Amino acid sequence: MWTARTTEAYLTVTGHFIDKDWHMQSCNLATYHVAVQHRADNISELLTKITDEWSISSKIHAVITDNGANMVSAVWKTCWKHILCFSHTLNLIVKHSIKADTSLESILEKCGAIVRFFHHSTKATDKLKEVQSQLRFPQHRLIQAVDTRWNSVLYMLERLHEQQAVTTALCLLGRTTLCLNEGEWSHISQAIEALTPFEEATKEVSAEHYVTISKVIPLVSLLQRATSSAGQRGNSLASQLSAQCKWRFQNIEHNHTLAASTFLDIQFKDIVFCDTGNVEMIKSRIISEMQALGSCECQATSSEASATASTISMTATMSLTQGSPAANTESSDAKSSTSKGGLWQEFDTRVMASQSSHTANTDAYTEMRRYMEEKVIQRSEDPLLWWEKHENAFPLLGKVAKRYLGTVATSVPAERLFSKAGETISQKRNWLKAENVNMLLFLNTT
Repeated sequence: MWTARTTEAYLTVTGHFIDKDWHMQSCNLATYHVAVQHRADNISELLTKITDEWSISSKIHAVITDNGANMVSAVWKTCWKHILCFSHTLNLIVKHSIKADTSLESILEKCGAIVRFFHHSTKATDKLKEVQSQLRFPQHRLIQAVDTRWNSVLYMLERLHEQQAVTTALCLLGRTTLCLNEGEWSHISQAIEALTPFEEATKEVSAEHYVTISKVIPLVSLLQRATSSAGQRGNSLASQLSAQCKWRFQNIEHNHTLAASTFLDIQFKDIVFCDTGNVEMIKSRIISEMQALGSCECQATSSEASATASTISMTATMSLTQGSPAANTESSDAKSSTSKGGLWQEFDTRVMASQSSHTANTDAYTEMRRYMEEKVIQRSEDPLLWWEKHENAFPLLGKVAKRYLGTVATSVPAERLFSKAGETISQKRNWLKAENVNMLLFLNTT
């Protein structure tokens, strides 16, 4: 949800799926004006209304939202699977960790004051450029941190660390009280070291056109190792980040949607899981899904085959009846008796049911065994391209993989529309009707 310049609230919903050619697709489903209170009941009704309009309510595999209590409760009321936005969770981890590191908080306030001083004074800006030129530093502007984006804190610290010429410029301008001492510069270096992995992880899962959901569990494992290692070297912020990660991601491998997505990504399979016992449970549930798919397909096939066989049998009987040889009549009677059931009907029905069940179960286990024998691919390769090439070899598992891998890891795609919405509902177009906002944003993203 977001607020327009007119202080009106809107709800944006995007859809994501893998098409028949194994390409990730994203679309803007709706942008609705929310005139009612932002309670879970109202949001839930609106979500259901949107999916009903697109006739996809029964096709929703999972819903991704931020960690807001009303959004979480709204999705729960729809009975759809819910996944918390991974980027938003990382944002909360970093914010709480910085707040817990009191010495870093005071340094950040000082850094913010330095940036504001140079941004608000042309004289100071000119002096900084002069010093940068003399000391051969890159001619880069300082970056101010924004409260709503934790990574802007990292960008501010990185730019200040690059432009340590600010100390010289501040001394020449007589603002020595703003200068950072050696200990503060050291703390800034440690903060950059601790935050950089989180910036990499955020970028990694914020895409729309390649698989992201399968990377959540591997990234969590890597972040925990990185923060734990840095914390052991005396990095106070890294220690806070490590504690936050352990608390927020303690049962992540037991989230079946995330775990199955990782398992069905040929880049990872089962090699990234810490709990090896959980892998067998994942495989068992995936096999059950495959068997259910196989049973449905077998029933559909057997129904079509039965109808076709009945038609062929009737045609053959009529054709043979028109001819009068005795041998043909005897053969015709036997075939007609078999097709109509008769004495063998119960037995034939049991055989068909046994074959269908046996085929579905056997195919599921066979495909799983062959998938486990496949080699993992390089991380630089596209898992969807691999599935496209091997789809015929895994007809059941491929369908399950397409369902899981088509999920996105974050709500970033919907948030990107907020920026476009800001351009659409501009200062000169702030009287747009809600339905026109919806259609303009829809057309802008198709």
